[in-house]
Amino acid sequence: MTVRCGAVFHRMALTEPGLQADDIRPLFFSLFPGMRAPVYGLLGLAMIACGGGPVVTPVPVPEARETPPVPAPVSVARVSLPARIAGGSWRVVSQVSVELLDSAALASGSRGDTRTTRRQDVESRGLVSWSGTRSPSGAMVLTGQVDSFTVRTSFEQQLAPLPTPPALVLLDARVDSGTVRVVTRPLLDNECDRPEAAAAALAADVLVRIPDGVVRGSTWQDSSVTLVCRGSVPMTLVSRSQTTLQSIDEAELRLERRVELQVSGSGGSAFRAFDVQGRGQGSQRIIVDVARGVVRELEGRSELTLSTSERVPQQPPRIQTAVQRGTLRIEWRK
Repeated sequence: MTVRCGAVFHRMALTEPGLQADDIRPLFFSLFPGMRAPVYGLLGLAMIACGGGPVVTPVPVPEARETPPVPAPVSVARVSLPARIAGGSWRVVSQVSVELLDSAALASGSRGDTRTTRRQDVESRGLVSWSGTRSPSGAMVLTGQVDSFTVRTSFEQQLAPLPTPPALVLLDARVDSGTVRVVTRPLLDNECDRPEAAAAALAADVLVRIPDGVVRGSTWQDSSVTLVCRGSVPMTLVSRSQTTLQSIDEAELRLERRVELQVSGSGGSAFRAFDVQGRGQGSQRIIVDVARGVVRELEGRSELTLSTSERVPQQPPRIQTAVQRGTLRIEWRK
């Protein structure tokens, strides 16, 4: 007797009690794993009854290979900078625009009057080098120098070079939370309007105090009092800054610093006296190299408003206002 397997399965599908053509209940077998065993058993018996048929060669399953784990990114929780600072050199560029407005223009409100409004642009450049030691609080004791220092100024847009500064300025520095002191070596007898003092001020911008142990989002405050001299008038510059650690990883730190400035001073003689008062603010974006513990890049902007009162006997005081806007760019040259 010959049995047709196709017919057998066809009859099974249509004569099983409760099962009709186009019944979809067999599709639900895959949804209920416990029902698969009896179904596979029936299929196996049917294949034996049919007998013969092609021999199915099993397809070899490729051997599973272990995928090497992907290393997780290194997470740095707290700042820890090296105690030794040997940072190489930095290129520092400071650009300042000063707009002068005297009392006559203030009284008339003619801000654009060129007879009473003047503008001066000053650009300072130099190669700054520092080396020294650093404590866990971020305080630093350093020696350094300024090379290739140049200053160019324009008064009413006419370029004119200033007195030639020395080719090399040697410096000593001490920095902590309340002091940023940079002096020339040897000390200057008189710092008023000296190019060496301007070079020292440019080099001080490279120094940023970062205490160990700070984490992302940490803030810390610094302040300093500096004596400066402009136009033979000694002035006191008070600087207060707040620095925030924006991000930290194994290669670099990103900082943001807000600075408030206050200036006061007086000078002159009994026949011509000057009083200076001023306030300003600034912001800086700083990137620090973790391996060396030095500034890799700094970009800053600032604005300072100064009011100068000139007093001459038997004359009303003359008031002059100066608005100074500046940019600062520092790049590490290794």
